[in-house]
Amino acid sequence: MQKILTLRICGDGFKKLVTEGCSHRYREAKPFWESRLFEKDGTPKKFDVVHIVNGYKGTSPTAVMEYRGILGIEEFNGKECFKLGLGKILEIKNYTL
Repeated sequence: MQKILTLRICGDGFKKLVTEGCSHRYREAKPFWESRLFEKDGTPKKFDVVHIVNGYKGTSPTAVMEYRGILGIEEFNGKECFKLGLGKILEIKNYTL
């Protein structure tokens, strides 16, 4: 069974991701994301794919992408963030250009 990391993004961000591609996403380095990205012993969790979703419904547009791991911590929009590596888009669900 695949381990899936789910990330939510806004409509404009999703459209840009689908049309232009993206090699990474940022998530703020706070306890909420630490608990989702790391095991209790501090090692990174292993995920098979990333589901990037625009919305919260079961029918929301979703891009299934390769997961490349945590690339480090960087400042993004004035905040310390985890930089998550993304590979190619494997599938796009519930979305038309």
